[in-house]
Amino acid sequence: MDWIVVAKCDECAEERSYELQGKRPPYSIGDFVDTCKCGGKFIVTEIREVG
Repeated sequence: MDWIVVAKCDECAEERSYELQGKRPPYSIGDFVDTCKCGGKFIVTEIREVG
């Protein structure tokens, strides 16, 4: 299964999406996934199943 994970920076509101594979969602809503260039943290806001 493929998953689209959407994460939003908690400081500047920039959004990123990640396409990941696995049997279950790789993250949960609210999980930290990356650091933004502004110094904020990308937090998962949405998880979509693809295919």
